Amino acid sequence: MAVSKKRTRSTEETDMPATKKQLVETKSTLDSLLSNAASIQKAEGDEDFRVITGTYERILYGINAYWTSASSEKEQDKKRRQLKMAPIFIVPAHTGLIRTVGIGGQFLASGSTDEIIRLYDIKKRKEYGSLGGHHQGDITDIKFYGKYMLTASDDHSICLWRTKDWEYLKTLKGHKGRVNSMAIHDSGKIALSVSADRTVVVWNLMTAKKASANKLYGEGMKVLWNGKGDQYAIMFDRNIKVYNVSDAKMTQTMEHRSKFHDCCYYTLDDKEYLISGHEDKTIRMWDVASGECVVELTQAHDFRIKTVSTVESEGTTVLVSTSSDGWIKCWDTKEILDKKGKDVESLGQYNTRVELHVALFIKVLGNWKVISRIYLA
Repeated sequence: MAVSKKRTRSTEETDMPATKKQLVETKSTLDSLLSNAASIQKAEGDEDFRVITGTYERILYGINAYWTSASSEKEQDKKRRQLKMAPIFIVPAHTGLIRTVGIGGQFLASGSTDEIIRLYDIKKRKEYGSLGGHHQGDITDIKFYGKYMLTASDDHSICLWRTKDWEYLKTLKGHKGRVNSMAIHDSGKIALSVSADRTVVVWNLMTAKKASANKLYGEGMKVLWNGKGDQYAIMFDRNIKVYNVSDAKMTQTMEHRSKFHDCCYYTLDDKEYLISGHEDKTIRMWDVASGECVVELTQAHDFRIKTVSTVESEGTTVLVSTSSDGWIKCWDTKEILDKKGKDVESLGQYNTRVELHVALFIKVLGNWKVISRIYLA
């Protein structure tokens, strides 16, 4: 969050309640579950990235993924490595189903229908406790930037927190319906949010105030920035629309009759694509410039695809997808594009055996990166 010390003090003076909101201290479960407990299967080496997912059963799963050598002559001939995936922690986190998870530096935060934000320090293997009382509804999205955290809710609001001491700073008000998704620009100066009120709001994060609001034709379920930061995409039930930052005008639409559940950007040789996961068990890749669907990876899962996202690992852009039956699968994104989705095998997979519900995050070489949200249909 690009907020100077001077502005931060001003924000606290005008918006902080008289009594500082304290963390609700609880007994740590991470201390044991993140340790080398024999009950948790461990990866045999340091992970190349980590997938964290929240479930309908109120549990956080941490899955390590790491590259292994080709185990067969066929794989060696193809020079194709595999990803091994194994659980590293399983945490009963909430009393309600988990709606969202966020990662910022060493911090992990989860939000739920119990209206509570649970806080963890992954590096120190410590559970801090909970933040509650400022949202009067389900926690729908969590985003970190620098030393700040933004949380969105069914109560139409976005709350701003300081991670240094988990101090509540301000409530951002500008929506008249449930806030579904937020996206912070790489500059840290502005953010976007979409809501059930069919608007997209631009927030000035330097002043923590609403800069503008634009009407949408429908309810935006997810908003995300492209790699260059000059455009943003909004996902609706049956399409994705791309807008220019400069004038907020729509430049492209990608439509399909099968419901969209998630999407992410992918760039190859300076060409931008959008990857989407659908109700009909298919992963699709769209050319952002033309709006055409250039690849269909059919039957990627046996059930509807709930999330898709990419991460760079060992020189490969890995596409991570999940389905509602609990499977997490990894794919070589370039291979999908080169083969036009035909005869593509996953790099690795893991079955949590529960319904994946809210979010996936990835850890690469010690850095956490948010990769996606999952939406309950």
